[in-house]
Amino acid sequence: MTLELRPGVSGWWLRVVIGLLGVLVLVLLTAQGLGFSMLIVFGVVVAVAAALPSSPAMTVLIGGAAIATAFMDGTDVSVEAVLLIPVLHLGHVLSAIAGVLPIDSRLHLSAFRRPLRRYLLIQIGVLALVAVAVLLPAGQVDPIIEVAGLLAAAGVALLALPRN
Repeated sequence: MTLELRPGVSGWWLRVVIGLLGVLVLVLLTAQGLGFSMLIVFGVVVAVAAALPSSPAMTVLIGGAAIATAFMDGTDVSVEAVLLIPVLHLGHVLSAIAGVLPIDSRLHLSAFRRPLRRYLLIQIGVLALVAVAVLLPAGQVDPIIEVAGLLAAAGVALLALPRN
């Protein structure tokens, strides 16, 4: 028995999507107030992440964006900082997939079902934790209680994930 598959899309499209996600990260960091010189550095990291997805460039982008966001002015969690979470996670997932595919490969979109499902499940848990962190009253609760509550919520989120 043979299975007829449609041709699929070129593997280069995955790298283009990684590059577009990287540009979105640059836009979000600029909206938070990132300086021009650091924007150039992040731009180089984005270019490397898109061109060489198996390199650690996406991990450097994630860590750099997290550090830059942590040192931005402001006391509240900004919308841009929250938007960085799913964008960087999707970039990381796509880089992992693109890193193991040959450059001239063909991609069938049905191959993304399981990674997309896992991505969405993780994002639901993460964004629920963000909602808890945003809704917690600042300064009225002892910080150790806040940390314990977040760890408990993370534990519940881990228990809710399906096991295969």
